[in-house]
Amino acid sequence: MSEYNDQLDAEVERADAKVRETRARVSAHLGRGGQVTGRATSPSGAITVVAGPGGRLLEVNIDNSVLTMKPEQLAAELVELAGRAARNAGARMQQSVRSVVGPAVADSLAELGFTPGAADEDVDWVDVIRRQR
Repeated sequence: MSEYNDQLDAEVERADAKVRETRARVSAHLGRGGQVTGRATSPSGAITVVAGPGGRLLEVNIDNSVLTMKPEQLAAELVELAGRAARNAGARMQQSVRSVVGPAVADSLAELGFTPGAADEDVDWVDVIRRQR
C-alpha cells in the first residue's frame, strides 16, 4: 500500500508542477499583451460594453440618445451586448493563450465556453497593431 501511495504522491506532484508551469507561461504571456477584453456595440453605436473573459463588466458607455428607450428594451440590449462582449473576450483569451498551452488546456478552455472562433466584435485595428509592436 505504501508503494501505491508513493506513486500516487509522485503523480500528484508532477501534475501540480505542470499546472504551475502552465499558469506561469499563461500569466507571462498575458502580462506582455495586457488585459484581455471584448467589446460589443449596439447597431446605432449608442451603447458600448467592454467585458473581460468570464463576463466581468469593465466598462459600459450609454449615449443620452438611448434614454428614450423603454427600460425593458434598454435592459435587453445591455444584457445582449454584455453577453457578446464576454464571448468576444473569451475568444480573444483563447486565441491569445493557445500558443503557450497544450492542446488539452486549449480544449478545456473551449469546453468552458472560451472558443477561439467566437469573436464577433468590431476589431480595433489600431489597438491590435500597438500590441504587436
